[in-house]
Amino acid sequence: MLTVQYVKNLRWSDPDHKNIECIVKYAEFDEEHPSGICAEDNYAHIQEIWTKTNAGEYGLIAEYTNIEPTGSVVQPVQIATFK
Repeated sequence: MLTVQYVKNLRWSDPDHKNIECIVKYAEFDEEHPSGICAEDNYAHIQEIWTKTNAGEYGLIAEYTNIEPTGSVVQPVQIATFK
């Protein structure tokens, strides 16, 4: 089992509150890991995060939104072939 150091940036990733997106820092790794957490996951460390998150131990969970991120729209590019 991985050792959870902290969990942050909690957000419901669906309107039914069955999945959570967050950033997790494990003691076994130097970097933080973006993670998807759900109650049905079989891994013990994910179950720990789910339970503690829903108990409020990692802070508030931001509500789900279905708003697409804003930013530049990528335009398709035509690729020319040369013979």
